[in-house]
Amino acid sequence: MAGRTAGKRKPTSAEIATHNAAKHSKTAAEPSDSDESMGESDAEMEGGAEIESDAEIGDEPKLAGENGGKAGGTQGRARVTNADVMALNEASLLFKSNLFKLQIDELLGEVAVAANSKATQDVDAALQQIRAELLAMESTAELTMDAATNHVRKLSKAATGQVFGIPFPDPAPAAGLALRMASAAPDAVNVVGSYPLGMAVRSARGFTVDVLAQMPARLFQERDYLDYRYFYKRALFVALARVRLQGSAVGEMFDVEFALLRGDTRLPVVQLRPKRGARRLARLGCTIRILPSVGGDVLALRRLGPDSCNVRAALYSAAQGSVATPQYNAALAGDALQLTHLKYLHETQAACPAFARAAALLRVWLGQRTGARGAQQLLDSGRLGGFVVTVVLAWLVRSPGSGGVAGARLSGAMDALQLFKGAVEFLAERDFAAQPVRFGSGDAFGGAGGAVLVDPSGRTNLLAGVAPWELLELRMLAQQTARDISHHSDSRFARVFLSGALADVATRYDHVLRVEADLGALLAARTGHVDAARRLRELEHGHPAAAARARIGELLARALAPRHARVVAVHAAADAAFAERTHVTRRHVFYVCVVAGAQAQRLVDLGPSPDAQPQDAAQFRALWGAKAELRRFRDGAIRLATVWGANAMPPEQRALILPRMLAFLLRRHFGVRAPPGLLADADDDTSLTADDDTSSTPDAGRLFCASPRFAALASTRDLAESDAAHVTFEAARLALDQLQRDLRALEPQLPLRVLALHATAPGLRYASLAPPKPLALGADDAYVEPLPVLVEFASSTKWPDDLAALHKVKSAFLLRLAACYGAAHPHALVDVASRHFGYGAADGLHTADHDCFVDIRLAPAGLTFRLRVLCEREGAMLARQAQAMEREQLAPQAEALRRQLRRWTRATQWRPQHHRRILDLCQRHHPAASLTIRLLKRWLARHLLLGAVPEETAELIAARVFTEPFAGLAAPASAYAGLVRCLRLLAEWRWQHDLCVVDFTAPDSNDDDDGSPRAAGPRPVWAAADGLPADVYAAMQAAFDRAPAADALRLATADDPAAERWGAVSPLLTRRLRALASAALTAIVDCVGAGNDAALPQAFTTPMADYDFILKLDKRMVCRQHEQPPASALHGPEDAAPEPSKPEVFKNLRPAAARVKLHANPFGQPRMVGFDPVALLVRDLARVYGDSALFFHDVFGGRCIAGLWNPALAKPVPFNASANANVAPCPGEKVNGRPAARFNKQAVLEEMARLGEGLVVDVVVQNE
Repeated sequence: MAGRTAGKRKPTSAEIATHNAAKHSKTAAEPSDSDESMGESDAEMEGGAEIESDAEIGDEPKLAGENGGKAGGTQGRARVTNADVMALNEASLLFKSNLFKLQIDELLGEVAVAANSKATQDVDAALQQIRAELLAMESTAELTMDAATNHVRKLSKAATGQVFGIPFPDPAPAAGLALRMASAAPDAVNVVGSYPLGMAVRSARGFTVDVLAQMPARLFQERDYLDYRYFYKRALFVALARVRLQGSAVGEMFDVEFALLRGDTRLPVVQLRPKRGARRLARLGCTIRILPSVGGDVLALRRLGPDSCNVRAALYSAAQGSVATPQYNAALAGDALQLTHLKYLHETQAACPAFARAAALLRVWLGQRTGARGAQQLLDSGRLGGFVVTVVLAWLVRSPGSGGVAGARLSGAMDALQLFKGAVEFLAERDFAAQPVRFGSGDAFGGAGGAVLVDPSGRTNLLAGVAPWELLELRMLAQQTARDISHHSDSRFARVFLSGALADVATRYDHVLRVEADLGALLAARTGHVDAARRLRELEHGHPAAAARARIGELLARALAPRHARVVAVHAAADAAFAERTHVTRRHVFYVCVVAGAQAQRLVDLGPSPDAQPQDAAQFRALWGAKAELRRFRDGAIRLATVWGANAMPPEQRALILPRMLAFLLRRHFGVRAPPGLLADADDDTSLTADDDTSSTPDAGRLFCASPRFAALASTRDLAESDAAHVTFEAARLALDQLQRDLRALEPQLPLRVLALHATAPGLRYASLAPPKPLALGADDAYVEPLPVLVEFASSTKWPDDLAALHKVKSAFLLRLAACYGAAHPHALVDVASRHFGYGAADGLHTADHDCFVDIRLAPAGLTFRLRVLCEREGAMLARQAQAMEREQLAPQAEALRRQLRRWTRATQWRPQHHRRILDLCQRHHPAASLTIRLLKRWLARHLLLGAVPEETAELIAARVFTEPFAGLAAPASAYAGLVRCLRLLAEWRWQHDLCVVDFTAPDSNDDDDGSPRAAGPRPVWAAADGLPADVYAAMQAAFDRAPAADALRLATADDPAAERWGAVSPLLTRRLRALASAALTAIVDCVGAGNDAALPQAFTTPMADYDFILKLDKRMVCRQHEQPPASALHGPEDAAPEPSKPEVFKNLRPAAARVKLHANPFGQPRMVGFDPVALLVRDLARVYGDSALFFHDVFGGRCIAGLWNPALAKPVPFNASANANVAPCPGEKVNGRPAARFNKQAVLEEMARLGEGLVVDVVVQNE
């Protein structure tokens, strides 16, 4: 290599960091040609691989307009200049990590698209060809409307063999309209947008290049800005441009079709997508759009202000007179100002060298959140896209110092990262409606109302037509990004720039409702001239679906304002074909999405007082109808209110309050029928009736909401048939408090004082599948679940120093405790149980975990608590004895004692600590965490994995999505959103390479610790972020690096940096979890996005064909089968068996419902607490055949046990009479010269059936 010696050097730490950053950044974009050069492994880098040029790794990626200097040749090592040292120091001071800057540099190198480069030479050649074809368009003489339509049809059939017409906007020109149109080749063809400025970025769906075709001024008249005349002539030019391109050589490389700019029927464009045959173009993913334009002097820009009315047709103005058309005017002005905007951005780029890189970062950031919208094809407004944030950045850089907002300006000398952070901070704090953004010091668009961002020319509002919820959502995302950037951890780069899941409608919101409705009914006004009002809204928004979306969003946002809902978004689905987009379709699909706030589960919403606020009271009644009730409250106030439940409402029903409110409003105001079970019968019948002065259709559409199904999946059959007011987690917590008071009252009769009770049961921390079931005195059930509790006594020096003696004393304490409690509470049931009664094993070393315990069933509460004694001295004794055995070189005994010490520590220290953290998470910080944990456990159990995945690990997975919100989103506020993000964590996290931390020190709740709502606005970029200290995180990373590099699920905490407390999930199960979670996400997205009700059960149904054998169980012996989900959860309310009709009676005459659903004990022995024969059989099978097979079953009443053989058993081995397995000889086969033997699977299956006699009824062999 010229200029370099042949000597080799090791890579620097910065180069290695850049190389590793490249691997992380690849997921943000489609692979490019340069990806092949980044395939070296970390081992090659660390082992001193050759680096023949400093530019191979460390060079900054080049964008359009940047000139890369030649690599200077120096002898020996490359010299480090002062500029290099200053850059590293600056990155360390500003961004707390050089790695973050290197990652961003590598990201831009991967996703940035530079014009006139080697990678885009095919695109540039295609643009030249397109330009030549457009300039060669033939002129067309003036024609009438009908003649122009026929002319285009004939030309299209002759040139392309495909007949298409003119893409007129809605409304199409009336028959006989006196308007003559002509067409000609454009005066100029220019490439505009982000591509020539070096700001284009490649996303998962490629990138877009805009070509501006300036139509000749002679084709237009002075007043063509009125009544859609300009748009009609523009549509003719678009049609003829498509005919020209599709019939030329361009049509052989591209699929040429019509498309809508910003979802506006007034702005059709020609869109060119590469065909599959054009491989190089298709690999780049380049989409080219032909945008018609006119010169700034053609249209009277002074008449396109927000207050002007330029649609004056008598049909539309007769009903409401002259009405301003700001969106219509903005669409006109946008066509005339595109070159002006390009010139201004080019000047800004020249004044600020890092402007293009910062704009590219903003486009990547915004595209990951709002660009693709995931699996749902949406009619995206496009008004709030990369161009808007680029103009905002230009305003921050170039706006003058007047106007009182000088503090918001950014210096042109800043680098790209500083500009990006400043722009995100500005977007997070700025309210464009209250604080309009204008270039200059004028008061343009002062009375426009709504959000205002005046373009550099001062002629148009770039935010015209942008819904308020879109800006609110952008502001919320910017706030979260500002916090993520301040969080100095290795994951912030991924949270800011690699959050692809943010764009998916089905996964980013707390509640998603799919509405399929008739557009005419949705757009109909409540009063007045229905047809005129509907047409006015359609014309102003540019698309009937956009008009309906705006009306729905406005009403729902007003209704949910008292609940502080963060975002109420309404997305409209895109039509299947362009022809359907340009006409009023009968049916359309909308997605009503909500990011819930802290008040989502509130039972009562207060309204105004009819006496003090009569007008507000009338509006409140008009909004809620019969749901608005006049009530007197404790403070004596008489106010209107809406009530959505009673205080005893279970969590599953509280979680549905927000979807029920949305369904009620959609039913009442738009006639959308709610699914069965979501609304009460009275609310479902409440639509727009005659007293509401309306003529709306009663059933304008149907609504699909998956939230009730998810809430039902977190329940059980027994819970669905019991009185929900008596089966609650709060009742279990109160019973535990009562037990503690009862035990403290017994202190005079006990040898030592009771210090505390330490609960470890999931049912006492809101984490069990269902709340603990209370049993009346003398009642019994098929399965009675005990609630483990540790009793801690006061310290004493009289505890024995011998381990066996200590166990006997503990048993004596429990006997005394049971006797005293039974005497003080004769109605309580007290049982003492023991396996060895304190003696342990014969040698006194191997002792049982559950050696001795006391079961107490409280008389009032009906819950059974299982008490054990906690003695701190026992752990120290086990540790000392293990060390003594090691000194005596008794390895088996020492290992047994260490296992016992680990079990003791897990039971007495780790589980109580974990219990307190999960309880605090569910009680104080995130109400949705409880249902999320329950739903995740249901999903794991339905896939036969709960048990193989410990319950504590499942709870940590759920806690992770709340304490460390996934992909830069806020913490979920519903079980649906929580489960979806848990599944994304399981499906997408790289367990082998990345450390997964559950940080309970910063739970990131929606409220502050005092319960008050957290103040709006982001944390400044210079503020210290909450979370783990740097030294703690470094210790966790070091422990992760020391662990074997296996694809095993591990979640570390501050107290468990090595993730060893609950055991790592094996690589085999981790891979299955990843596959199942990915498939479940696909099913859920299909269910929510497409309204496919049958897809949801697929997410909770495991494929049994993957297992080698299945042991089918006698369902009569499965005592927990009633913990399966209700039939309505898996089959839906429509498919469930109809209940027999019952005669209507008064409520006070109805028979009282059963408080708790009970079942007969299948074993004929009462008070069998905690006895689950299926779990015991699985435990015995794992102990006996654990080396030969893995066993899986649904711990919540599954009727089968599935198994997988160890693949190593398939190979024949030399026959050995002392083989530790059931083997059978293989006649005629030899291994190493000895007779061969093979594992006898059939005999082992027969042994399993014999071991489970009375429980196993059949053995099914699936894979021989």
